[in-house]
Amino acid sequence: MYLNSSVKKSISTKVFHLLFWTVITLIFIYDRRYLILKFQLTEHFVACVLVRMLLLISLVYFHLNVLIPHFYKTGKIIRYVVFLLASLLVYVSLQNLYDIYLYGFVIGDVKSRDFWSAFPYNFITTLWYLALSTALKYGLDRFMSSQKTEVSDNAEDQGEQERRIFLKTGTKQVMTDLDAITHVKGLKDYSIVFTDDEQIIVKGSLKNAGDLLGDKKLVRVHKSYLVALDRIKTVQHNQIIVGSHSIPIGRSYKRDLFEVLELA
Repeated sequence: MYLNSSVKKSISTKVFHLLFWTVITLIFIYDRRYLILKFQLTEHFVACVLVRMLLLISLVYFHLNVLIPHFYKTGKIIRYVVFLLASLLVYVSLQNLYDIYLYGFVIGDVKSRDFWSAFPYNFITTLWYLALSTALKYGLDRFMSSQKTEVSDNAEDQGEQERRIFLKTGTKQVMTDLDAITHVKGLKDYSIVFTDDEQIIVKGSLKNAGDLLGDKKLVRVHKSYLVALDRIKTVQHNQIIVGSHSIPIGRSYKRDLFEVLELA
């Protein structure tokens, strides 16, 4: 069960990352479509997108995984702003250098060789991309968190239902909470199921009662008694004390019981 939950969580995280960066990439390509048309970048389109997206991914991950948790959320706002501006300057500088290479030398647009002319525009658009990606990330986080909470609540409700069972006593069916069962006493063809609040007489031997309550961890301590493991708090001499009940420990069951309870 734990392995399945871990695998599901890993897959969910990968799908989330894929969705997140797919949306960011599509927005980026749409926003840059005019440059593709202007300079006819069909031949260099893939390389252009890869370089820019790698730079953007590095900036976004640095912002989300380093700056926000280590500075912004800890109240170190001045350091956060300083490092944010520094990372933006590094990103824009690298982007401008690549633009100079691509547009100025590969394509041959001499005007594009100026480092500073596009710097303000690239700085503002980068800041916009960073704000957009941050908002999208936390929006998706909140959505996934609400989904997990809903699933968890449903699983908890289902688990509570599964921990209850109907026991037939006479002509009645009694809803019984398995966690409330303390022990079971066998009386030939009948058994008495003891709970915190009541005693329920069911038809069948002690073995049949144990099979019926299979989801409850019961241990045989005597030829006439089954005791819930989670209710064994005190073992005194050859008896188990459960609430106000003293349950004898049979000689042939004592060794196995002590092994289960890890008693010397």
